[in-house]
Amino acid sequence: MVSGIGNVIFNFLSTLHQQGSIKNICRFIFFRLRKSKVITVRRRGNKKWAYIAYIPEALVREDIAYLNGHQNRREMKMIAECFLDNGYNIVVHDYQDKSSAPDHTYDVVFGLEPNFTICARQHPLATKVYYGTGAYSKYANAAVIGRTDEFNRKHGVAIQPRRLAPDDDCAEICDKILQIGSRNTIETYPEHLRQKIMLIDQSSNFLRSDLSRLDVPMRNKFIWLGSSGSILKGVDLVIEAFMSHPELEIDLVGPIEEDVKAVYEHRLAKSPNIRFHGFVDINSDKFLQIIRGTSFLIYPSVTEGGAPGAVIACMKLGIVPIVSKVASSDNCDNLGFVFENVSLESVEAALTWCKRLQNGEIYRLGSENIKESTKYTIENFRTQFNNYVRQWNG
Repeated sequence: MVSGIGNVIFNFLSTLHQQGSIKNICRFIFFRLRKSKVITVRRRGNKKWAYIAYIPEALVREDIAYLNGHQNRREMKMIAECFLDNGYNIVVHDYQDKSSAPDHTYDVVFGLEPNFTICARQHPLATKVYYGTGAYSKYANAAVIGRTDEFNRKHGVAIQPRRLAPDDDCAEICDKILQIGSRNTIETYPEHLRQKIMLIDQSSNFLRSDLSRLDVPMRNKFIWLGSSGSILKGVDLVIEAFMSHPELEIDLVGPIEEDVKAVYEHRLAKSPNIRFHGFVDINSDKFLQIIRGTSFLIYPSVTEGGAPGAVIACMKLGIVPIVSKVASSDNCDNLGFVFENVSLESVEAALTWCKRLQNGEIYRLGSENIKESTKYTIENFRTQFNNYVRQWNG
């Protein structure tokens, strides 16, 4: 117990140290001590007010480990800057916090459900902009439940669906939708909502520039890279396929749930070609060592907001994406392989495609992915977001 408390204190002090200035340290402590997770920022001369239901903690964090944890944290900083630069004072409210929003007459309500929806209903005259960071919620939930049910029937278990979106009508009540993703993401929405949507390219939290790992790609070396909700991201299909292909190697990088791994425990003992690593910081030397020589990313996810951060990071490294339609960029047909559907048969078809590629084609596709990935930067995100705000800001 003492050791556990000691680690908590050490980690907290280390986080404080990384905030830099005394001012930043005080802001961070004050935010952590507050019961409601809200940050208000005023700028002299700004007359309008914007309510943002998203990630206020990102505004008081400067520690690299936190900012590298997900690209949305640096994007939150850019979103705040763009509203301030366009004449808005801002209230940034954690999108899941149960406290009430500060009482202002908001000109814009922006962000994620459920708090986006709550505030949008309270301010019907505001411009209501829903921020879509994944596929349409009803599509996403049906996909997650369907894949989980399929897994449970196949293996005789009763795992609950993970990462379900809130049951919310945010997309219906908003005036506009700013959507991270691709044309495929738009197609997950009902037709009557698609006219509201404008796309924006997300940034990447892969920031390394020393890409010496691209020495000699090995045509038999693959990676699956994901976060929680590994069934929806198709990790079970990948495991089953690679258990049947001992001539192929795969590194599984991400927090795969123990109840999922347990289904394969005995068979995995006979599959040394399948390696589990758990969570690994993609900006670490450990990650670069894992993916040294890797040629292909395999990612049969059933719901994403276009190419997710994991796919983009691998594209930046010249790793060829083997992905589902909903997890692909608009140009993915020219960059890799897109699954016809999310199934074991589709994974097998993808592996056959990979085996037929000549070495020169693997190099060419890797180079094309590196070029394509250059648009996924925080600078480009800021430019696109700022232009979007200006469109309806008059």
